[in-house]
Amino acid sequence: MTPTVFLDMNETLLDLSALDPLFAGAFGDMGARKQWFNLVLQLALTHTVLGEYRDFSVLGREALSALGEARGEAVPGELPAQVAATMRALPAHADTREGLEILRAGGARLVCLTNNKQEVLDAQLAQAGFADLVDRAVSVDPSGVLKPGRGAYEYGMAQVGATPQDSWLLAAHGWDISGARAAGLRTAFVERPGQAQNPLMRADVSGSLPTVARALIGRLGGQA
Repeated sequence: MTPTVFLDMNETLLDLSALDPLFAGAFGDMGARKQWFNLVLQLALTHTVLGEYRDFSVLGREALSALGEARGEAVPGELPAQVAATMRALPAHADTREGLEILRAGGARLVCLTNNKQEVLDAQLAQAGFADLVDRAVSVDPSGVLKPGRGAYEYGMAQVGATPQDSWLLAAHGWDISGARAAGLRTAFVERPGQAQNPLMRADVSGSLPTVARALIGRLGGQA
């Protein structure tokens, strides 16, 4: 079976720093964007554990409200729409295309697997400049389970006919790596600024995206 590499999108392949000017304008602090995205992930993890599904776009909007509360500042009325629009047009990291080209040349089937809704994922791919390297683009939204819930990875594999034994997840988030490992996938951690692995569930390989891609090539056929 052709090996499948599932690709996380936000922060892993796409650069969220494009949102910084919006948050600087709203709160006078570009660091507010990181605080907001951490709140998005906190809400996603909380409701996934509780088994109460909320789609990722809703969580993004509600996290803005939580951000305003945490900072004791009003959230500008136009900010939710501006953030949503920018999320659909995020640029790729400078090394994204190189890394994906290495994986494709090595024989991998590349599948985006994201918590974003499908229409957001499709818009991101249309703008980011690497859609030609991707074989499938799968939102976990129809599964009713967000990553890192095990069901999200199982849904992704079912959509493309993959098995855990022939699948990898490539991501820049320790929680995503942990969820994929729990679902039986092998994992590759992409080192992005400010991100860290879960020390209790480390990835099989780690490094920059091109480094990880090269390390994966020799292992795609199931070799140790």
